[in-house]
Amino acid sequence: MRRGCLILFSLLPLIIGGCGYSHPGDNSKPTSGAYQWHSLYREDVQSVAVPIFTNREYTRGLEFSLTKSVVNAIEAHSPYKVLPREKADTVLEGEITQVRVSTLSREYVQAVPQEQMVLLTVNFRWKDLRTGQILLERKDFQQTATYYPTVGEGQFEGNQDAIEKLGFAIARELRADW
Repeated sequence: MRRGCLILFSLLPLIIGGCGYSHPGDNSKPTSGAYQWHSLYREDVQSVAVPIFTNREYTRGLEFSLTKSVVNAIEAHSPYKVLPREKADTVLEGEITQVRVSTLSREYVQAVPQEQMVLLTVNFRWKDLRTGQILLERKDFQQTATYYPTVGEGQFEGNQDAIEKLGFAIARELRADW
């Protein structure tokens, strides 16, 4: 029993050393080809300005709801502070390019829609105001949400659900490159 423990403890440093994990202990000096201790978000950015998204669709009011959702998601789920454009390090500008509703299922006899889906498509750009560099740009970024007209839900509920999910997804895109 003692001999087995002695062999295990003598091999343990070799096993641990070969797993590929290393860290110099100083976070300012990244290691090459190993795990690193860094934030998921850019460390050179502290604030973001979020002007009201533009809307190229006929469904009005979505631009205000989407902007509010993006601001709330950035404040709640990232280290960035949302500030006016004059005081911010970066700006996140976007536009709603498409709102599409499609029927997923119908009632068999009367063909009444039972389940419908809203598809929101946006373009957005995150730009550093200090240098003019584009930090991130996404075209045709989409989010879907379903709603059920037969239980009293309308397109408004579907839009709101899609907007909340889209705001969170956009805020999540503001992470640093790995």
